[in-house]
Amino acid sequence: MDDTMEKLSSILSDEESLKQVAELAQMLMSDGDADGNKDIPDVSSIMKLSSLAGAFSQQDRNTQLLLALRPHLSDERQKKVDNAVKILKLVTVWNTAKESGIIDELF
Repeated sequence: MDDTMEKLSSILSDEESLKQVAELAQMLMSDGDADGNKDIPDVSSIMKLSSLAGAFSQQDRNTQLLLALRPHLSDERQKKVDNAVKILKLVTVWNTAKESGIIDELF
């Protein structure tokens, strides 16, 4: 999962890659609906996704502390730290999604 998020983050942070994703979406949805409307992601949607990827990759003070302590812990506790870091990242992504309105759009 970390590898996938790293790749997604690198794609969304690169302007050229973002442009290619938008062009691909436009090609896939170029037929439009019966009224001729096209359901293509706009720039604000792409920026919201980019902010989610950025939120996942950034580390807050709590995450930094846990990662600093990790090498000094037993293997079992290192796994617990890894899980805690993942949970902290998910909470950060959730909060970012909620603040940007993505959660409201989904439900």
